[in-house]
This record gives sequence, C-alpha cells and structure tokens, in this order.
Amino acid sequence: MTIGNRQSAIGNDMSPKEIAAYYDAKVFDSLDAAKVAGFVITETHEPRNVWNKASAANAIVLKLVDKRESGEAEEIGLIIEAWRVTGCYKPSPIEEPAA
Repeated sequence: MTIGNRQSAIGNDMSPKEIAAYYDAKVFDSLDAAKVAGFVITETHEPRNVWNKASAANAIVLKLVDKRESGEAEEIGLIIEAWRVTGCYKPSPIEEPAA
C-alpha cells in the first residue's frame, strides 16, 4: 500500500517491531525508558487486536519519519507495550547561530 510517496510496511504483515526496524526506529518497552533516553512522547493508540496494533504502529511511525526528514527529530522510536503503541522522538539539537 502506498501512502503519499512512502510504501506502507503494513501491507507486508509486519509486526510492530519489524515496522520499527524497517523505518530505523528505536524500540522501547515503556514510556519511562523512552523518556530516560531523551525521547519526547507523541501519540498513543490502544488497538484491540494484533493486526490493529501493527496498523497503529505503522501510522505512528510514518508521522515520525516525516519529523525526521524535516530535521525536527534526530531519532524516532516506538514504545511497544502489551495493549498499546506510542510514538516518540529525540529532538534534533538546536544549533546556535555563529557570533
């Protein structure tokens, strides 16, 4: 499935961890682990079944890829818990103007 100019990973029946790997996103097992690593928490989805969990992960990661490509995010990640998936990203360092 093509979304915009990107190929959606969900069409390949990938798990949330495989989707994260496909888009070079870090995987965390808790919100606290992501926060300690310096990541900002974004949206959370609480799907009812495994297929919806993969779909939610894909939707979240595509938004994060946009942040990374725009330079807003240095790294992106997914927090994959038993009944929810949350996006996160590490903001790009703010460059100080040269004096």
